[in-house]
Amino acid sequence: MAYQEERYTLGFPEMDSQHEYLYDLFDSIEPVFTSGNLSATERLVHEIEHYFIFHCECEEHLMRMYNTPSFAVHQSDHERAQQKLLQFLDDYEASRLNPAAMRIFFTGWLMEHSKLSDSEYVTWVKECRKSFRGLRSAGTDFDHID
Repeated sequence: MAYQEERYTLGFPEMDSQHEYLYDLFDSIEPVFTSGNLSATERLVHEIEHYFIFHCECEEHLMRMYNTPSFAVHQSDHERAQQKLLQFLDDYEASRLNPAAMRIFFTGWLMEHSKLSDSEYVTWVKECRKSFRGLRSAGTDFDHID
């Protein structure tokens, strides 16, 4: 993987695995596009589109579950990136996509987004989960919580 050492990991396996898969997809853009294999290119574009949206929805669901304070800002960042994805998809459909520009944008966006935004909600979720573990160790009976 090209820029692995620069990539920020959250120490939160639920999202780190999704981020790693996204990086793998982004790293595949130029090799697949230059291979001339139109079927592989189409599959890659489809997978990036669907998995990126899935990933954003996963993060947002997790943030809603734990009532994360910065949800609206985080969601707006996802929406801006999804708009950029739509621009790249339009360029692809019009046969004018610059694969390097797409890879550079999404790899950079994910690195920055992880470090600045995701790290905030991960800290929040970890603290919430830690408080639940404290309840269990204190003998709280979760079966009778309404």
